[in-house]
Amino acid sequence: MQKYIYYSVMLFTLLLFFSCSKNNEQTFYSSGTLEATEIVVGSQANGELLAVDVEEGDAVTVGQVIALVDTEKLVLQEQQLEAGLLELSLNRVNAKRSVALAKENLENVQKKYDRIKALLNEGSTTQQNFDDIETALKSVQTQYDNAKTSLNVLSAKESQLEAQKALIKSQLKDCVITSPIDGVVLEKYIDAGELIRMGSNIVNIADIRKMWIKFYITEADFGQVKIGNSARFVSGIEPPKEFTGKITWISPKAEFTPKNVQTREARADLVYAVKLMIDNPDGVLKIGMPGDVYLEK
Repeated sequence: MQKYIYYSVMLFTLLLFFSCSKNNEQTFYSSGTLEATEIVVGSQANGELLAVDVEEGDAVTVGQVIALVDTEKLVLQEQQLEAGLLELSLNRVNAKRSVALAKENLENVQKKYDRIKALLNEGSTTQQNFDDIETALKSVQTQYDNAKTSLNVLSAKESQLEAQKALIKSQLKDCVITSPIDGVVLEKYIDAGELIRMGSNIVNIADIRKMWIKFYITEADFGQVKIGNSARFVSGIEPPKEFTGKITWISPKAEFTPKNVQTREARADLVYAVKLMIDNPDGVLKIGMPGDVYLEK
């Protein structure tokens, strides 16, 4: 009887072992840590930083004002340009009058020229009279051309000032620094009152609504993992929580296993990087959180 019980237990153990082995073949996992898309927001302006309206850990939305740079000098330059445009507008009025007057003189002299030329052809006037009117016609023609040129110069100057004004407006806009994404401030690099230059970093913002984890698969698993496939992420903290994600990227190029793998033998293996995107609407998942990825075979 004892021998029968012994063989029964052995049989049950073997069946359980093979059953577990079969289940393990249905999935495989890879470990990694969660990451998020991070954007370092920098300054596009030079000057004193008047305010930084966020702190580390604050949630921000797209377009929310993060910081302000002093605009006093830019505002003065804009006022100077406005005054220059006003002066130019008044000069254009005078220039148009000059063009109109020069055109009227040209038309009058042209009529005299045509009349004296006809008289000369009839023999009713002298060559000297014709030469005089011809010289006068050339003179008023030159005056008319010069008046039009002066008006065109003012038009070109106006375009130049308008371009400078648009540049100032763009620079003023750059002094109001806003968030490019919805996210959380991870790091703040500078405080109000400091002088900054174009390109200076202000804050680092992460979009934690969607987290992702990069893991690696071997060539044997490459054909079984496809973009769009679902996978499970199980967090490595207590209590573990499970999330469903979607594979959004598979590296087309094999690489050696990254150096953070413990053994030299494993690092010598060629693997493919895979990115799993996981929705995180409640903010439960955190950057750097470890976990395992399970994919159905």
